[in-house]
Amino acid sequence: MSSSTEPTDDLARAVESEGESAVGRVNIAVFGATGAGKSSLLNAVFGADVAPTGVGSPVTPGTARYVNRTGTLAIYDGAGFELGQGNLAKDLLDRIKKNRRLGKDLIHIAWYCVNSATARLEPSQADAIRKVAELEIPVVLVLTKVDAKEGAADPAAVELADAIAAMGLPIVGGRPILTASIANEFVGTERHGLEDLLAATYRVVPEAQRVAVAAAQKVDLDIKARYARSWIAGAVAFAGGVGATPIPLADAAVLVPAQAALMAKISAIYDIPKEQAAALVGAATSAAGAGGRMAVGSLMKLIPGVGNLISGGVAATITGAIGESWRAVSERVFTGKLELADADQMAALVKQFLSHLSTADSKAGSPDGVAPTAP
Repeated sequence: MSSSTEPTDDLARAVESEGESAVGRVNIAVFGATGAGKSSLLNAVFGADVAPTGVGSPVTPGTARYVNRTGTLAIYDGAGFELGQGNLAKDLLDRIKKNRRLGKDLIHIAWYCVNSATARLEPSQADAIRKVAELEIPVVLVLTKVDAKEGAADPAAVELADAIAAMGLPIVGGRPILTASIANEFVGTERHGLEDLLAATYRVVPEAQRVAVAAAQKVDLDIKARYARSWIAGAVAFAGGVGATPIPLADAAVLVPAQAALMAKISAIYDIPKEQAAALVGAATSAAGAGGRMAVGSLMKLIPGVGNLISGGVAATITGAIGESWRAVSERVFTGKLELADADQMAALVKQFLSHLSTADSKAGSPDGVAPTAP
């Protein structure tokens, strides 16, 4: 048997397994002319961890595929093209059609980036947008590098957006979204528009991909918390149902798959790779004792006076505590307040995690027990 310090207990193994399909993947095509600011936009929205799946091997001439570290996002990045040539549209159209023929990696949405410094949208650009939209791919037109101060965008960019809107192109919302990926403190301009871009993306991608967008993006922390808490509520309801007829403490492992699925999904929404999530679970379960198991039954042993039977209220309360504690931990990792490779931080984290779980003690016997609030 492996050492209890390794993530090989039931729950840690299950978390790693569940991580494969925790939130799915969204496939976004990003294209535009040379200098349109695609890279800066992608870094601002999704972070700098999006890496090529095959270095030096583009998917098609001019279109490279990149996947983030958790597998929730694939970017089909159209290489820049010079106005008037239109080669990019053909490359992207070929990729969309090929993926459909293969029945996998379907493109869910396209972002067309236009540098706001350009005076107009060229006919070749408008044609590229129409051709992608004809394949029933939603196209969001993004005006990049738009200066803004105190919430007011550069009037020249607004004028360009109005002119593009008047063209009646098949773009999401009927008009461009104005963005700036980087703030410029020297001249006092702000980063802006990224939330609007994400909102437009959420509206038009298939429902199954919305959670993947939420997981991959780095802009909106609240949407991550909302998804996590909705999953916690579902897991609490499930645990309460399982324990509707009290079950023996020894049979509590029946709840492990549901707990693992919950923790894997929460890890994924906060962009924690499944291997790291499993290692973190392994550290916590080892500290919990009982052979490294952190099923409800083992947690009950940490709470005095529960007895040998698990009621629905007890199961629900502890499952809620696990979920909310794990969400708080995952958020700290995501925001850089916790470094998984730091042994001292990990030790402190485990102590905090178990301390948080112990707050369920006062509610463990209540059928309407509520999960404690995150610290």
